[in-house]
Amino acid sequence: MPRLTRAESVQRTRNMLLTAAEEVFAEKGFTQASLEDIADRAGYSRGAVYANFTNKEDLFLALLGDWLDRDIDESEKILAPGGDAMQTVDTLRGRGGNRFADRKRFVLMLEFRLYAMRNPPAAQALRDYDRVSRDWYARSTRRVIEGMGLSLPAPAEQMALVALALEHGIALLAHTDPEAISQDSFLDAATLLGTALISAAERERSAQ
Repeated sequence: MPRLTRAESVQRTRNMLLTAAEEVFAEKGFTQASLEDIADRAGYSRGAVYANFTNKEDLFLALLGDWLDRDIDESEKILAPGGDAMQTVDTLRGRGGNRFADRKRFVLMLEFRLYAMRNPPAAQALRDYDRVSRDWYARSTRRVIEGMGLSLPAPAEQMALVALALEHGIALLAHTDPEAISQDSFLDAATLLGTALISAAERERSAQ
């Protein structure tokens, strides 16, 4: 087996720490999990954690970024150029209907968001994460609408904010009352909103 370069070894250690962090955070929550727990799970010393991450906040934010990168990569496969919007919705419905359908992942994000509201440095880092999410949703919105040969009925950034609010809000309601509300309700709400906005834009265009 070829010997890893230093850069490859560093990346391998980082990846193993992130995998261990995901498991430990899911089991214990952000507050109760310790860097020692994560290092032990990954098979490294605490020093290896500090060689890659400043502190527990930095490690958790790296995990959030890793999740987001995966979501964005996955969306690139789903949102093919010129793809039909309803076909995209059907594909998403077959993948859980909501990025936050995973209860452990969603509860972790809620816990860290509450923590960040009381800790300004963490809040600033979380704002950066949220802005990347909004930019991604804005790009995806443009891609879907323009792929249908339509003009955006509202600024993409505004539509992205509404979509993210729907996604987070419906995830919370669905996890609280799963018997009455499914995670697919996000796709239903987004489809309803998008249809209404496009219809309004078409009526306005016809009236001109």
